[in-house]
Amino acid sequence: MNSKQISLAAVTLILAVLACSLPGMAAPQESASEIQTAAAQTVQAILTPSITATVEQQAVVVNNTSTSTSAPTATIGPAATITPTYSVPMLTVREQTNCRTGPGQDYEVVFTYLKGKQLEIVGRYDPDNYWLVKSDEAPSGECWLWGEYVEVTGSYWVVSSVTPPPTATIPPPKEPAVEWEFSCNFATNEMDVSFTWVDYATNETGYRLIRNDQSIVELPANTTAYKDTYSFDAGEKVIYQIEVYNVTGFTRSAVISVTC
Repeated sequence: MNSKQISLAAVTLILAVLACSLPGMAAPQESASEIQTAAAQTVQAILTPSITATVEQQAVVVNNTSTSTSAPTATIGPAATITPTYSVPMLTVREQTNCRTGPGQDYEVVFTYLKGKQLEIVGRYDPDNYWLVKSDEAPSGECWLWGEYVEVTGSYWVVSSVTPPPTATIPPPKEPAVEWEFSCNFATNEMDVSFTWVDYATNETGYRLIRNDQSIVELPANTTAYKDTYSFDAGEKVIYQIEVYNVTGFTRSAVISVTC
């Protein structure tokens, strides 16, 4: 038998005793009512759990739960550092082009590089799209190439911008001394004219072949020979000159007249 069953039996017994009058005794009406009220309060106290005990027990449970469920503090490690890969900025010539003392045609040509030449980039001039490169052929060890005729690779974006040097006033180049020979093919009406000349100029940008006062072809600096093929009419006189030029101007050789 559990505690609740025992308590219920005790209460029943008390109520039975109180309901009956003892033999030979007559209890006053008010005393019997008071006894019944006291008995009822006793029963309620036995069957009703203590509110204070319940509150204290809940308080203990809440306190224990708060203590046991505290979360540990997370630790954040240092951010990862990415190091960029560097490679030497290089330039490859895509078409034959002149390397100059500065970024523009107002500067003297120091060397003409052929297609496929590779050079290390050491500077840049963005307004005119020029690259400053290391050059064994330049007296200063550096010269400028136009970006239109080159391809750049490597970490070229880290190259510093360079202030252009001042332009120098130079005289026109000295004209060449030209020799020539020609042959006429009357079956095809074509003439072949071969030119050779002495390069007296030291500051030229390049040469041009002039035919009948029209520029036919441009040749790089230090050129000394060229062969022209021309379709002629019988008895036609063809006039040639070799022109040498730089940023200041040009000069031409003596007139060469050819007739088939």
